[in-house]
Amino acid sequence: MFPFIAALAQVGGIIVDKITLTRRQVETHVFVPILFLFLFLFTAILFPFLGTISIKIFQPYYLIIFISMLGAAIVWNIFYYQGVQSEKVHEFELIVMFQPILTILLATIFLKGERNLQLEIIALIAAISLIIAHLRKDHLVISPGSWKLILAIIFMSGELILIKILLEIFSPVALYCVRTAILFTIFTIFYHPQMKKVANGNLLLIVGSSFLGAVQMVTKFYGFEIYGVVYTSLILILSPILVYIISTFFLHERLKLRTVVSAIVILACIVYATVVAR
Repeated sequence: MFPFIAALAQVGGIIVDKITLTRRQVETHVFVPILFLFLFLFTAILFPFLGTISIKIFQPYYLIIFISMLGAAIVWNIFYYQGVQSEKVHEFELIVMFQPILTILLATIFLKGERNLQLEIIALIAAISLIIAHLRKDHLVISPGSWKLILAIIFMSGELILIKILLEIFSPVALYCVRTAILFTIFTIFYHPQMKKVANGNLLLIVGSSFLGAVQMVTKFYGFEIYGVVYTSLILILSPILVYIISTFFLHERLKLRTVVSAIVILACIVYATVVAR
């Protein structure tokens, strides 16, 4: 259940972020600190009930992993939101769909408990199906915004592997709460945002994005802890398909046959992974 909730929240977050950064033209140096403030606040509400941290955090190994996670998170968040602001939705989605694939690849290389050949093959089939459904000639041109998204995806996937390790000593809520608190502090110092100048409507959009982001990341962390990185990442491949379906109903964009076929293939892969492979 957690991976599916994460996938749905990710879809909503992508749409709200795109509206906020593109249509409302909120600058990233204002958007990011406010986003992380509310990400922290939403997660802090749960901390007294679900937050636990092991004393092992002070061991050098886990301290290095934790600091590395923060470094990766800072880099990918900066590049990610700059890319979201500059790229069109279809270009953005094509790049972002590679993130679960890269995460699965890194997990099978660096995490011994994640090596499941059946799941890896299923994830590869689902990913290839998704890419074929949306690949067009114009996607082969890589813009500056696309390069930022590609860098963001690389660091994001690396961070998720570090997060899986840190879940040995943090509960999902505790890890995300501490992570967002530190990142909010760093981004506030770095960007010096003038929060009072943000229009109320834009602030509500950022709060909505924060809520969806907190739901997405916390449930993703629980998915990693309970089901593993590979299976959870496989479920998250659903997100781009859901974005296209939603755009069909609300933006009146034509849904292509190959997108429908891709959705069927991905759903079949998820059902097989859930019922048989695991």
